[in-house]
Amino acid sequence: MADRRESTSNMAELQYLVVDKQVINDPASQAEWTAKRLVWVPHETHGFVAASIKAERGEELEVEIAETNKLYLVSKDDIQKMNPPKFSKVEDMAELTCLNEASVLHNLKDRYYSGLIYTYSGLFCVVVNPYKRLPIYTEKVIVLYKGKKRHEVPPHVYAITDNAYRSMLQDREDQSILCTGESGAGKTENTKKVIQYLAYVASSHRPKSVLGHAEVAKPKDILIGELEEQLLQANPILESFGNAKTVKNDNSSRFGKFIRINFDMSGYIAGANIESYLLEKSRTVRQAKDERTFHVFYQLLAGANEAQKKELLLEDPKAYRFLSHGFLNVASIDDQQEFQLTMQAMEIMGLNHEDMMSIFKIVSATMQFGNMTFQQERKTDQATLPDNTVAQKVCHLLGLPVSDLVKALLKPKLKVGRDFVHKAQNKEQVEFAVEALSKGTYERMFKWIVTRINRSLDRTKRQGASFIGILDIAGFEIFELNSFEQLCINYTNEKLQQLFNHTMFVLEQEEYQREGIEWKFIDFGLDLQPTIELIEKPMGVLALVDEECFFPKATDKSFVEKLVASHKSHPKFQVAEFRSNADFSVIHYAGKVDYAAAQWLMKNMDPLNDNVIEMLQHSTEPFVVQIWKDAEIVGLSATAGISETQFGARTRKGMFRTVSQLYKEQLAKLMVTLRNTNPNFVRCIIPNHEKKAGKIDSILVLDQLRCNGVLEGIRICRQGFPNRIGFQDFRQRYEFLTPNVIPKGFMDGKKACELMIQALELDPNLYRIGQSKVFFRAGVLAHLEEERDLKLTDIIINFQAYCRGMLARKNYQKRLQQISAIKIIQRNCAAYLKLRNWPWWRLFTKVKPLLQVTGQEERLSVKENELKEVAEKLDRQKAEYSEVENKLAQIVEEKSILAEQLQAETELCAEAEEMRVRLQARKTELEELLHDFEGRIEEEEERATVLNNEKKKLAQHITDLEEQLEEEEGSRQKLQLEKHAAESKIKQMEETLAITEDSQAKLIKEKKQLDERNVELQQQLQEEEDKTKSLAKIKHKQEASINDLEERLRREIALREELERIKRRLEAELAETKEQLAEKKAQCEELTQQLAKKEDELARLTQRVDDESTGKATVHKQARELESQLAELSEDFDVEKAARAKAEKQRRDLSEELEALKTELIESLDSTAVQQELRNKREQELASTKKALEEEQKTREMQVADMRHKQTQQEGTLVEQLELMKKAKNSVEKAKAALEAEAADVANDLKTMSVAKQDSERKRKQLEAHVQELTMKVSELDRTKGDATEKAAKLQVGRA
Repeated sequence: MADRRESTSNMAELQYLVVDKQVINDPASQAEWTAKRLVWVPHETHGFVAASIKAERGEELEVEIAETNKLYLVSKDDIQKMNPPKFSKVEDMAELTCLNEASVLHNLKDRYYSGLIYTYSGLFCVVVNPYKRLPIYTEKVIVLYKGKKRHEVPPHVYAITDNAYRSMLQDREDQSILCTGESGAGKTENTKKVIQYLAYVASSHRPKSVLGHAEVAKPKDILIGELEEQLLQANPILESFGNAKTVKNDNSSRFGKFIRINFDMSGYIAGANIESYLLEKSRTVRQAKDERTFHVFYQLLAGANEAQKKELLLEDPKAYRFLSHGFLNVASIDDQQEFQLTMQAMEIMGLNHEDMMSIFKIVSATMQFGNMTFQQERKTDQATLPDNTVAQKVCHLLGLPVSDLVKALLKPKLKVGRDFVHKAQNKEQVEFAVEALSKGTYERMFKWIVTRINRSLDRTKRQGASFIGILDIAGFEIFELNSFEQLCINYTNEKLQQLFNHTMFVLEQEEYQREGIEWKFIDFGLDLQPTIELIEKPMGVLALVDEECFFPKATDKSFVEKLVASHKSHPKFQVAEFRSNADFSVIHYAGKVDYAAAQWLMKNMDPLNDNVIEMLQHSTEPFVVQIWKDAEIVGLSATAGISETQFGARTRKGMFRTVSQLYKEQLAKLMVTLRNTNPNFVRCIIPNHEKKAGKIDSILVLDQLRCNGVLEGIRICRQGFPNRIGFQDFRQRYEFLTPNVIPKGFMDGKKACELMIQALELDPNLYRIGQSKVFFRAGVLAHLEEERDLKLTDIIINFQAYCRGMLARKNYQKRLQQISAIKIIQRNCAAYLKLRNWPWWRLFTKVKPLLQVTGQEERLSVKENELKEVAEKLDRQKAEYSEVENKLAQIVEEKSILAEQLQAETELCAEAEEMRVRLQARKTELEELLHDFEGRIEEEEERATVLNNEKKKLAQHITDLEEQLEEEEGSRQKLQLEKHAAESKIKQMEETLAITEDSQAKLIKEKKQLDERNVELQQQLQEEEDKTKSLAKIKHKQEASINDLEERLRREIALREELERIKRRLEAELAETKEQLAEKKAQCEELTQQLAKKEDELARLTQRVDDESTGKATVHKQARELESQLAELSEDFDVEKAARAKAEKQRRDLSEELEALKTELIESLDSTAVQQELRNKREQELASTKKALEEEQKTREMQVADMRHKQTQQEGTLVEQLELMKKAKNSVEKAKAALEAEAADVANDLKTMSVAKQDSERKRKQLEAHVQELTMKVSELDRTKGDATEKAAKLQVGRA
């Protein structure tokens, strides 16, 4: 890290990228932090401010604000720890030893005030909008970041991009870069920087000029290649048609986009694709105050020449009603110049002049729609268009007939049944239809532009091997009142945050596995699952919106009532307060969001006028036809065709697809794509709403950090071991805290760190030792830093005291020597003055040098001094010997004390081990129980799947049977008609037969035939009775199957009771767990009391003299051991709490399973009821058939009786005639010739009647054959019914 700082320090751009370490490593700030015990306290406007702790008062602390020196009382729960100055302006906030909101905010503010806008936060790259141009996007900077690892260069979006690019090339894994944030935070700019970097480093052509400071290269600035140039120029087009000025941002993207850049095997760009999401098309018809619609409207009005204005029928900007606030000029935007750049970009993208003019015609028509003025007739609800001048302009631009357009708007044609009617529209309805048409036309044009850009960027010559996706989408939004669009955006961010949580801990787990650390994986993505299910699952918010859209009389109020009734008990759903303007609230990961459901159904359906759409599809303008050719129309009559999907959600086949359905499909595809990639996250932050550089609104930034998931990521970080340091760094920085622990000579770094940590007596739960690093929980390094500073302070103070003492003693000895010397000089001077004139003194001075005895005294004095030194040395050695003996005795005593303490600790360890074994056994039992429940759940799910499949098959079979039944019913009706026709013919024949019954022989033959027919009918009646008996048997079987189903129902109830017993058992186990938890709490309180006692003893011991320092150290050690035991017990408490949550989740799962079984049972009962109804219907048809046969038999018997009566009368008449003929025999013989002639005539008539009789007999047999066929079909229906009953019984058996 230091090398790259030195190697790059000469670049001027790095003053906005690199931190000045000399300022950070200031000893004065380190000493101030140590002395004042600085912390963060909440503040209303600044978020958090620095304060020093002055005193503790129970649960509150007295603190002094650093800036104002005012004293406040703050609760201990409200304060947050401050990091040591060593971590000031840290590049990766995950390295902060105190991970909290205040530290993150302070770090971002410090870096921002220093001109450093990029900061890492684990996987995140946090970007704060500087609101000014910075020279950090030049070609030199790109070259600096090219091919470098993330830790080798300062934080930058280029580092994220290069890391993704290198990972794609090395691992052959697709990458994605997710840019999120509020409007005005810089998402679009950072997206452009990512594309700019990739176009530079992955271009197959060499660059020929230098990039500008902060803007994407213009077409003439850099010649990268056709594809790369088109990729860069796609942004100006999308910004022109999809961006607009808002209150927060002059160039705000009003749509989301996912740019997919494909690369070939060599790493060169091979193509690109863009997908758009949720265009804010309502901006075309109305805008808020001080906001504008899309840039292209103002660019066209400002930049078009006279010929274009004439062709496009453009007017003064203030004349358009849809440009609500007139022609707003934006200081940072030159609309005329931007129009020319947009035209150039469209030319580079391959659009010809005709395509561009067709696009601008749509833009002009969109503005003209707003100038159509309608009026309401006084006596009717019909709206009128007094002046159709504007309509003529619109029709000219769109290629439509004027009269047809006006008629379609004022009196649209609706289909009612099989007929079409014209419905009168009032003024409000017509204006709504015009606005919807304007929004729909612009939206479809925008989608066409995106498709056209994709076609230009698609390259089939070079096959794409991998891709990097760049997601630019709106971040989490919490307004005072939120609508349907905010729900969709927040739903998307919930899914993205879930992806981040999962990805973050996947990487953490990989790090732990590499370092050989034991770690149980926790998927924090599941924390967001309840909110996601509340929104997207069946009967969720979006599903209920779709459902209400299919009911003609549904309103937003009915939707809210149904939503509240369905989810009022959901943990992530809240009912709005009585006086609130909101309708309901959803608890997202970023906080509670209030939603107002006004116009939700209309926004979800997005209805259009069917008649106008049909006209647009047949326009004379080819471009209009092309954008509307595959239109999905939601009209007033589009309410049919709803079907159930396999997930239970309603979808619309054909023309009707709601906005929520389309958005969910798009989001599902996007999430599948992102899950198949390695994601990289960029979070953009807006510092203030005034757009001022160098100013930060702390409350605003905190809200964004919460919404962007940065604080959520920090929360997850704190669950693991976020702080890590290498063995060498740890030993070098903290070795003097553990003196004499590491022996002299070489020792492995891991072994040395283990010895140091043992000497530091850290709780094992607070650290993990890997293969190359030491991992710590949040706050441990801060504690070590504090102890290090205290140790350094003591050492320096002692060193200063020793130095000062030594200097003072030297000065004192020097002064004593000076005083003695002065006295000697004074005495010698006085003696010399007295003796200098004495003759004997003069003689002595002259003779003394000649004598040898003069040096004897000096030598004697030297020997005496040496003797004194030897004696002093002997005394010192004796004193040291006695001192060593005393120390030895003291050490032996301490050894015995330590042995006793070791024995006590061993006993405590054994007790703790026993407790751990018991808890492990309990955990094993609970895990086995959990595995059993999971196995049962899987079995029930498989059984439910099988039953659902069989249910679908049975439903299909029942449908086929119903169709066959309808066909049989039609054939039966046909047979009934033929039967009536045959009966009428039989009656005619019987009348003819009655007239021709003159002959006795013929009547006798007819009698025999009728007798035989009677016998046959009796046989048929007997057969029908047998069939009736068989049907009765089938009925009994059906009743038996119903009894069987009832028996299964009883078994299901028994199973439910068994589940209730299991539930009660789990509740009992939960109660036991609670009792164990209470015991743990009691033990914790006892330990707390013991700790308080020890602290009291420690306070008393501190008042003793220095000779009792050894006892004081022992008490301190015991206190630390008790604190570690307290931490272990608290961790056990957390484990028990997690086990309780898991048991609660199992109970909820069992409850849901029970509800599912109830539902299946009710469905099975419903299917049994349907079968019973079909059986009753069959029995009624059989009874009617039997009744018809009985009536026909009665009719035949009456006909036979009439014929017998006629026969008797004829026989009497013949006897009388015979007597008359005997009496008149002679006369008969006379008339013999005449009678023979009559006999011949009768014979001829008899032949004719016999032929007619044979014809009648043949038709009668045909009718009987038809009756038999009908009977066979009835029997087949009965068999089919029996098969269906058997299948239903099997289905019930399978469910049981």
